[in-house]
Amino acid sequence: MTQNQALHQTPAPTDAHAVDLSGVPETMLWTLWNRACEMRRASRLIEDPMAADLVARIDYDFAGRFGRPSVFHPVRARYSDDLIRAYLRSVTEDPVVVALGEGLETQLLRVDDGRVRWVSVDLPEAMAVRRKLLPAHPRGALVEASALDPSWMDAVPRTAPPFITAAGLLMYFEEAEVAALLCRIAEAFPGAQIFFDAIPPVFSRKTLRGLKVTRRYTAPPMPWGISIDDLPAFIRRIPGLQVVSVQSYADPFPQRTRLYRTLSRIPALRRRFAASLAHLRCRE
Repeated sequence: MTQNQALHQTPAPTDAHAVDLSGVPETMLWTLWNRACEMRRASRLIEDPMAADLVARIDYDFAGRFGRPSVFHPVRARYSDDLIRAYLRSVTEDPVVVALGEGLETQLLRVDDGRVRWVSVDLPEAMAVRRKLLPAHPRGALVEASALDPSWMDAVPRTAPPFITAAGLLMYFEEAEVAALLCRIAEAFPGAQIFFDAIPPVFSRKTLRGLKVTRRYTAPPMPWGISIDDLPAFIRRIPGLQVVSVQSYADPFPQRTRLYRTLSRIPALRRRFAASLAHLRCRE
């Protein structure tokens, strides 16, 4: 079997666990699949053995549903890992990370510095799967709530200003909901850092029409799309927020996204098709 064939095979489950998810919560399996497949590469972006273990233990046809693995979820995971590691190095008090819509992300296991307190926020059906499949962590707290429900903020320790990640989440909300959420975060957590990604409008429109990832899987609707060129202005309109950086998915690891990076250098194509990685800071 070639490496290419191995990358596209779903491992046979051992001690398999059935997972019944649909809609947005099911996307946690999509991102898990791509992170697990990244572990089969010799020159991988992330070290995520737990993702590979979960794919082996979950009774689900990952390859049949999601098809060929994509590099973009590992790119996002590694980019946000690096941001969080830099945050942890900069904090002398007890650091806090809040992961909104975390699903089956295993980021805490990848970046844990022995000090960080981690607050995972997700819908009850997603959190039930996380409780079932992932071990409890002594510095981890699980909060069953939508990211749009302000109650999760009460669970965040008030030590250091937190790092708040919303990877693969905000595109499932309306633009007004995204703006309101970011505004609440800026008000509640002065000095906090925020990471999220955004899709372009052309991709958003495709999901609203029913985007077929494979014959057997249709991506959920993603109402919020914004051009990479328009995202900084959108952020600056929200009181208390400032842009640290906005990059395309092609920028952080060009050796893995050569074609996408080439296309992203053409202004018209970048504006139309590039997805964004945004790093923000809340003013103190």
